[in-house]
Amino acid sequence: MGKNLKKEQISSNHFGAWRLIPHFPFLKGGLRGILLNQFMGYVLLAALMCGCGYSTKSLISRDISSIHIPIFENDTFRRGVEFDLTKAVKDEIMSKTNLRIASKDNADTILHGTVKKVTERIITQGFRDSIVEAEMALLVEIRLVDRRTDRTLVHEKSVNQTTGYIVRRGETLESASAEGVVDLAETIVNLLAKKW
Repeated sequence: MGKNLKKEQISSNHFGAWRLIPHFPFLKGGLRGILLNQFMGYVLLAALMCGCGYSTKSLISRDISSIHIPIFENDTFRRGVEFDLTKAVKDEIMSKTNLRIASKDNADTILHGTVKKVTERIITQGFRDSIVEAEMALLVEIRLVDRRTDRTLVHEKSVNQTTGYIVRRGETLESASAEGVVDLAETIVNLLAKKW
């Protein structure tokens, strides 16, 4: 009796931590069933994590630890977008990578960017030609250079982002521009991650 109780306690203590893992009743058979249940639980948790966009993969290779990002150039008449985009790219790099933003002389890499085009297009018009729905498109060209070797890691690459806005919802060209800049920064950092 004492021996059975002790065995039961060990079993309960040993597997008590796994009670949070979902139980699949179709998997039976003592220890084998318990292990299969745990395995299926991990598979389910992994699938959920992937579905939420969670990733443990580092976006940057180990030999690159810092980056310098000068203010983007602007070849358009839309002033100020270059400052917003530069800041958004820096924020995205700091939040999504292990890279350190550094001065030009201390950085491993330098990211050059140029705003090539900013366009607006009316999609839907209402009464007396009032704008109901419109969109704004940003086109940027980026180039990544390894400062240590002067080797170009990413050659002139065009990246674009289109953001729509609906006036009736209180959305404006300014709000679309702000959203587009953040989305474009995310696209740029994801593109760089593929190269690294």
